[in-house]
Amino acid sequence: MRLLPVVLAACVSLPAWGATTSAPSAELYFGLMNWAVRLSSYPAPRTMPTIQYVSQRFFDDEACGGHRCRVWGWYPNTGKNVVYVHEKVRDLLNDGSDPRSTLAASIIVHEFVHYLQAADRGFAAYDCNEALQLEREAYQAQSAYLVSFGRYTPVGVSMHTASCAGSASHARIR
Repeated sequence: MRLLPVVLAACVSLPAWGATTSAPSAELYFGLMNWAVRLSSYPAPRTMPTIQYVSQRFFDDEACGGHRCRVWGWYPNTGKNVVYVHEKVRDLLNDGSDPRSTLAASIIVHEFVHYLQAADRGFAAYDCNEALQLEREAYQAQSAYLVSFGRYTPVGVSMHTASCAGSASHARIR
């Protein structure tokens, strides 16, 4: 029983830059999910989501309504166990010599936090103000992840001025 905390600590401490296989491993994803749980304080999910690596075109079409955007990760709150991540993130995770691999891993942590948020509220719809709060939580966890590796990178800075004023804030986001 004393070994369990050591094993869990080792899993939680898996560095993103340690991935050396041709495809990111299940152990890496498990470790990143543990970071998301720890940094967000949401309970661990019953089902681990899968990561689907997609092109920028996918994000432009699906996450950004057909407009060019700079999205690199997305959990669309569909109730499905799929988190979408930009295909370039996979390449960065596989290149431990690239300092951006930690940033790439933080994108997955961010999206895992969104998955945990959705699971915690039973995948219910939410309004604009709730969406902003959920996004801020995910960016806070992402920033904490980066800082834990000594790599402060400003993420989510646009959230400081984001508001629902002038938007369709009464619409339910799904």
